[in-house]
Amino acid sequence: MAPRAAALARSRDAESESTRRAILAAAEDLLAEGDLSIRQLCARAGVTPPTIYHHFGDKAALVARVIDDCFAVFDRALARRRPPADPVEALAWAFDCYLEYGLAHPAHYRLMFQQRDARRHTPAGLASYDRLRRMLAAIAAAGRLRVPVEEATRACWCAAHGVTSLLAGGYFSAQDSAVALLRDGLIAQLTTAPAGRRARRPRGQKGNGPWHVANRS
Repeated sequence: MAPRAAALARSRDAESESTRRAILAAAEDLLAEGDLSIRQLCARAGVTPPTIYHHFGDKAALVARVIDDCFAVFDRALARRRPPADPVEALAWAFDCYLEYGLAHPAHYRLMFQQRDARRHTPAGLASYDRLRRMLAAIAAAGRLRVPVEEATRACWCAAHGVTSLLAGGYFSAQDSAVALLRDGLIAQLTTAPAGRRARRPRGQKGNGPWHVANRS
């Protein structure tokens, strides 16, 4: 390819990527505000409907891409932090990190879980769920998981999501001792102490807030 033609192709690719990013950013803003229509999106992003369909296919695919990006950001935020070496302590740490992220990024969190027309099983969403599954599998490999891995994974996700949704909705304070009580009770129900080690006092018994574990990292 001639240098001029190659430069032109790169310019078109850069313009196309810039258009995609503009559409995604506008779609995320509109979804966070509560609704998304193609007409609103075109006005916000400065594009025409055929451009949106060319890049994303349809509205459902666009929403799925926005949600997938949110899950990817969430997963990267967890991957940047080092969990405790003990697999059970790592699970408590992950619970706290999940709550912390949801409260720090409420718009992203709502997009990830509260879009009724979203395609739920996006690649990044599945990868995020698999990260939790691997944490439970590590506990099982250590001989400390009381229930099957899949059941434990669902229970942990349900608990973390329920608490985060209530906190984000302002129903009670993030420092409420009930948060630590639920986390520690769930983990105690799912896991056992290491062989030969006396059970320690559960976290949160003295009123520690939900960031007790996360802030140790």
